[in-house]
Amino acid sequence: MARSAALYEADGTMRQAILLFKYGGRRTLSRHLGRLMVETAGYLFDPREFDLLIPVPLHSKRERTRGFNQAALLAKEVGRGFGLDVGERLLGRVRATEAQSGGRREREKNVKGAFQVTRPDRVKDRRLLLIDDVLTTGATAGECAKTLLAAGAATVGVYTLARVE
Repeated sequence: MARSAALYEADGTMRQAILLFKYGGRRTLSRHLGRLMVETAGYLFDPREFDLLIPVPLHSKRERTRGFNQAALLAKEVGRGFGLDVGERLLGRVRATEAQSGGRREREKNVKGAFQVTRPDRVKDRRLLLIDDVLTTGATAGECAKTLLAAGAATVGVYTLARVE
């Protein structure tokens, strides 16, 4: 079963910060944004409920183009704050997907089968917290959670910096 928590609506200042971070190459923003996630988590859930953080992966081509995976950078900051390890390459994107657009069904179809657990032994019976920057319809997070649960994860939670309605 997956639960999700998001800190902010992705509008105004937070939207600008996320855009600068994700598309403007401002990697240093990961420290500030990650700290916000750590400082506010206690209002949303108990971080001790989880054993391991899993960043939502980018396809290798997109990660090379961007130069980094924003979810992995956030997960490292959150991991430092929570005292949890980050399983950065335990979930991989095995198929490049189109940039997400459209409604929930189109997004679900776009990401179906796009993820694979690379080390099932590392996720089996573990309580995982999936980390990403923005949750829109939940299609990507949902597909990641299904993949992790199918590989034997005990539970999967989702924690994002922002949510877009």
